[in-house]
Amino acid sequence: MTKARMSEARLTSLTIESPAPARTIAVRAREGKSKNKSPGVFWLGGFMSDMKGTKAQALDRWAEEQGRACVRFDYSGHGESGGDFNDGTIGRWLEDSIAVYARFAQGPQVVVGSSMGGWLACLVAMARPRRRLPMKHQGQTVSEIKSICMVQPSSSEAVGH
Repeated sequence: MTKARMSEARLTSLTIESPAPARTIAVRAREGKSKNKSPGVFWLGGFMSDMKGTKAQALDRWAEEQGRACVRFDYSGHGESGGDFNDGTIGRWLEDSIAVYARFAQGPQVVVGSSMGGWLACLVAMARPRRRLPMKHQGQTVSEIKSICMVQPSSSEAVGH
């Protein structure tokens, strides 16, 4: 029996006007199909990576198989997003991340970051103290250390609220 081909996540975009210059962020968002309201997955890629990379697509496939929502995007100057890579800074890519999270992440999320995306995941969590996020950071060090940073959701953010 052949497994049905997975559907592609919906491609959309978000324009961020400030600070200048304005940039259009490409986003691929898939809605969850889980009846038990499993948390969605929010992907933050690494430096010079894009949302069509191996890790991002593998995570999206897993989320679809599990019936979970998945949001992945390209920072400004990366992949399908607008903007000049040379205008990019950690601060600008953090602004991109927060804006995409605020617009597309629905309900509880597990934030997954690779390399630079792991650092940005921690910064997103600190920038949104009223909506704390569980996170998974995949480090890319010589010793292949993987660290997990878990932030407990506040009681007002429990599943179903």
